[in-house]
Amino acid sequence: MRLSNRNVIFKGLAFGPATFVLALGVATAASGAGDVYRTVVAAEAGVVKALTARDAKALGRTTASLGKLIEDALKRHQSGQGATACDMAAHSLAFVAASASEGLANSGEAKRLLLDDAKAAAADFAKDMQACDKQSGQKMGSHTSVEKALRAL
Repeated sequence: MRLSNRNVIFKGLAFGPATFVLALGVATAASGAGDVYRTVVAAEAGVVKALTARDAKALGRTTASLGKLIEDALKRHQSGQGATACDMAAHSLAFVAASASEGLANSGEAKRLLLDDAKAAAADFAKDMQACDKQSGQKMGSHTSVEKALRAL
C-alpha cells in the first residue's frame, strides 16, 4: 500500500511542533541545571566566607538566596519530576547556613547541637556536590571547604 504525498506532509507537519517543543524543553532544562550549579557554587563560597567571619547575617542572606532554588525544586517534585543532585546540594547548603547562623547566635549546649547538625549537613553537601559535579558535566571538585570552616568555629 502506497501513501500519498499529502499524508506524508501532513504527518511531518504534525510531528514538527512536537519535536521543536521537546528540543526547547531539553535546552531549557540543561540551562536551568547550569544556573543552579553556578548559584550553589557561589553560595558555597559565600557560606565559607561568612563562617570564617562568623557573620550570622551573611549566612541568613545565603539561606534566603537558596530558598528560590529549593522552592523551584519542590514544585518540580510535586509535579512528578525528580529533584536533581544540584537541588539536593542547595538544600543541604541552606541547612548548613541556617544551622550555623543559629549556632552563632546561641551559646552552650544549644550552640554545640546546632553546629553538630551543620557539620552533618556539610558532609551531606559534599556528597551532593560530588553528584552535582558529575550530573552537570563539571570537573569533580572537592567541596569540603564548608566542613573545614565549620570545624574552625
